[in-house]
Amino acid sequence: MNCSQYTPLQKKVILPAIGERPPVNGTVKIHIKQMLTDGTVLSNSINKFPTGHEIDLTNTHVLSSLVDELLAMVPGEVSQFLCKGEDVKGSMFNLSLPPGQDLVLEVEMLDWYGQDISPDNDGSLRKVIIEEGSSRGKPCWTGKCTCKLQKNDSPSEEILFRLGDGPSYGVPCPVEVCLLTMQRNESCRLVTRSDTYHVTLTAFEKEKQLYGVPIGEVMRQAEELKVRGNNAYKVNKLRLAQLYYERCLAYIESTSKVEQDDKCTELVKTCNLNLAQVYMKKENYLKVISYSTTVLWMDRNSVKALYRRAMAYDLQGFHEEAMADLNRLLDVDSNNGEAMRFLALVKSHQKEKAEKERASMKAVFKQIDEQNAKDAADAEPVKSVWEEATETCPEELATEEAYKVYKEEIDQEEKKRKAEAAARQAEHEAANPPKKKKKRKKKKKPAITEVPITEMEEIKPDEVKPEVVPEVDEGMTYGVTAEKTFVNKMDGGGDLLKKTNSTVPAADTANTGNASPSVPMEVTNGEVNVNGKENQENGVAVKLQDIKMEVDGPDLNGC
Repeated sequence: MNCSQYTPLQKKVILPAIGERPPVNGTVKIHIKQMLTDGTVLSNSINKFPTGHEIDLTNTHVLSSLVDELLAMVPGEVSQFLCKGEDVKGSMFNLSLPPGQDLVLEVEMLDWYGQDISPDNDGSLRKVIIEEGSSRGKPCWTGKCTCKLQKNDSPSEEILFRLGDGPSYGVPCPVEVCLLTMQRNESCRLVTRSDTYHVTLTAFEKEKQLYGVPIGEVMRQAEELKVRGNNAYKVNKLRLAQLYYERCLAYIESTSKVEQDDKCTELVKTCNLNLAQVYMKKENYLKVISYSTTVLWMDRNSVKALYRRAMAYDLQGFHEEAMADLNRLLDVDSNNGEAMRFLALVKSHQKEKAEKERASMKAVFKQIDEQNAKDAADAEPVKSVWEEATETCPEELATEEAYKVYKEEIDQEEKKRKAEAAARQAEHEAANPPKKKKKRKKKKKPAITEVPITEMEEIKPDEVKPEVVPEVDEGMTYGVTAEKTFVNKMDGGGDLLKKTNSTVPAADTANTGNASPSVPMEVTNGEVNVNGKENQENGVAVKLQDIKMEVDGPDLNGC
């Protein structure tokens, strides 16, 4: 491909066309083919998007130079654009090109659309800017606005009105939505599903800034908006009244919660109640329930909120909820005759609904029974097991003689099959004789020596050898740990206690635990005195190395 054919803007027109160029904020529908400078085709959007690939010109991922060229094209035009390799990275293409190669884009402009300004983004309102405006601000709801409006081929006219009240002056709602996105002296073309409008905004009233405004001034403006909403509601301008009440709530919400007082709270309740009434007339019952519930959060005994929510519940078919609200209303105002009449009406509605549901269920069950009866009549009669067996029985099993012949044939075939299997097995064994398995020597288990268990002999006191006893200090008291080795007499261990007449109390002979009692001892004149109750029947063998001090003194355990 000869790159010298491109203009300084890196564009080459393949097929020129005549038409209107797309707007800056619009969307174009194109076919785009990506190629290298040597003619290698990388991709073609027609394979993925046969009707055209839509690109939003405000998308930042699109090459800025490509956007400028797309804005200069018209529907039906085919052009090629040369993109340098360093410009391709990070763009909508995000390609890794071979060294020394650039990207060539062949673009065919199919169509373009204006900016989608519809509330639901469904393409029902498309705005095409003809001449850009000069100011930064934009109009707001309920503000005064002056515009020039031309519908289709009709003559243009200048209209002064408040946004939200346009239908009263011949300005349709789509045009109002468009005016909210325009600047002063801006001209645009608005395309709806049925009509086309040429709109020019000449003047408008800016929305007041509430930052830093004292709470008193904000409340004064909010009260003024509420009064305007009431006046609009009286003349049945429901949309304008709704906008006034919503702006009033927005004014109050712009203030700090600390600055709000009981007057603000009452104004919020009033606006929510009025919005519930507006939506009641517009038959938007879910909004009525929402705004009435907001009031009941602030005042659970509000009679108007309970009544309007009960009406919305009843019209939505929630009769039990409606009766609950009316019963609470009667608890607050027991003499409210209108609530009593409406409660009786709701009960009758509930009864009618129950009867309708009962009748509909009866009709459903009746229809099911009729269908079942029809299916049973059209169905073939059920055959017994014997009849089915007779019909499905093969000819070889129809008589006893045929069955015997059939059985003999089956037996012969089984014998033949077993004989063939045995012959194959013998042939296999002859070809592959079994190998002799080496016998594994069994490991001899080690001989178990039996150790005779003898009975525990009683230790005699005379056989106990005294251990080395450290020298003890007089006047000190020690704790002696008594070992549970019982002897018949205490006199046998007298040498350990240096022939003291005292006895060491031992644990109960019935106790077989390992715990050893601690016996306090006192050393006087070189003799160890054991304190405690005397026990003449049982004695305790005492180990002096287990003596533990109970008072301050030298450490004898390390001696």
